[in-house]
Amino acid sequence: MSTAEYAFIFVRPPRERLPAAAHLVGAAPTFLSGADGELDLHHCSASGYTAAVLRAAPEAFSAEVLARLGFWSARAGARAFLVEALADEDRARFQGELAACDRSLRGAPLAEGHEVAARFFAGIGVAASPQPAGARPVLAVDLDGPGAEGMAYRPESRTLFVAGVLAPPCGDQLALSVRHASAPGPVDGWATVAGVRTRQEAAPGSPAGFTLRVDGPASLNGLLARHARAQPGREVRAAPRFPVSAPVKVTPAAAPAVDAAASSCRARVEYATDQELAADFIENLSHGGAFVRTSSPHPQGTEVELELALPDGARLEAKAVVAFANAKGMGLRFVLTPEQDQVLSAAIARISARPRRALVVDDDALARQMLCDALAARGFEVIIAEDGQAGIHKLLEELLALDLFVTDVVMPGLGGEALIRTIRQAGGEAELAIVAVSSFLEPGTERALERAGADAVLDKALGAELVAQAADAVLERKRLVQKTDAA
Repeated sequence: MSTAEYAFIFVRPPRERLPAAAHLVGAAPTFLSGADGELDLHHCSASGYTAAVLRAAPEAFSAEVLARLGFWSARAGARAFLVEALADEDRARFQGELAACDRSLRGAPLAEGHEVAARFFAGIGVAASPQPAGARPVLAVDLDGPGAEGMAYRPESRTLFVAGVLAPPCGDQLALSVRHASAPGPVDGWATVAGVRTRQEAAPGSPAGFTLRVDGPASLNGLLARHARAQPGREVRAAPRFPVSAPVKVTPAAAPAVDAAASSCRARVEYATDQELAADFIENLSHGGAFVRTSSPHPQGTEVELELALPDGARLEAKAVVAFANAKGMGLRFVLTPEQDQVLSAAIARISARPRRALVVDDDALARQMLCDALAARGFEVIIAEDGQAGIHKLLEELLALDLFVTDVVMPGLGGEALIRTIRQAGGEAELAIVAVSSFLEPGTERALERAGADAVLDKALGAELVAQAADAVLERKRLVQKTDAA
């Protein structure tokens, strides 16, 4: 009997992301609607490379199943594909990657995927929170986080629209976990995919995405309704808007060549953070538009080689044409190849799935763990470091995906004040929210920490939950100021 293989791969994932991989693999039987098949798992201890291969009859991978697999894989941060769809060279490379893994499990019954995945990931030291077999996938929504610009709730119909090219199929039932700064923790509920608008069906003011009917509970619909009322001006704009204040770094296009065949104009749009990419996706990219700020724009109709640099390191190059030009720059129209479109779509799906991330630095293990637990209860993904030097290393690894930095003040070696000053001055990092905490706030300490660059200084005596609540508020206040300044 012929079989087909579907793989999802996590390439060099941060250790904190592997629980998402465990949940993704464990849900495989649910994704394939109970189809018979097998599951292979692979892990490389040296690099963290992790892969899962689902094997089943070709008819098991219907268009509906592929849409479901693609959506949830991307949200978990995985690269996903049908193995037989790869070119020969890529398939050989993939098989070589699997052969290089030092831990492998092959041929496990797909029906036992939940238990098999739990044992396999536990064996490589991944402590994923337990999920019941057959549990519906959980769609995490952060109303204050990356991708929030593409969400719109309609209280009268109890529907939530989520912009993005990838979507689960209509009729799928999902578990929801919605986080908002006004709530002490995530509010859970359930929803049904009521409609999907594909890229081909999208139009100005109606981007690609999917609509959820929020079935309950009432507390969740109440939270979404309050948020909608607090955002009266938020709507998915007719696009492309080509905002001249778009928060992107641009290398201006070269001067037009006399002989257009001999040279081409180039422009590079670089997104430093997930928030920048998510915002510009809604405004421009989802409709094939980009705005290049330059004092010497090219005339309408000029062909331009456009490069999009994504926060995860991906580079997309496309042919573009100047749609309009003014004194502040030029608007470009471009078309991506299907492969490039998949890369961009997956990046947007990962962004909207990414929880806010916090780095906690404290040499006191108990205090560190208590604060981590309190931040996690508020929807943060938390990374830890046991001293200032370890904090610097973690920061360098995670900077572009980090939202909040919380550090103890009194630590051996590199103390909190010196650590904050290093981040602000030597690192030049101005946008990261930094909170200092201490049990010893002597006169003048708070002022010195603020001069070093702390956004707030908190007393540990408040307790972990109140410190986490205050740090959360500091982050949201800083984001609000940044949005106001950008406007």
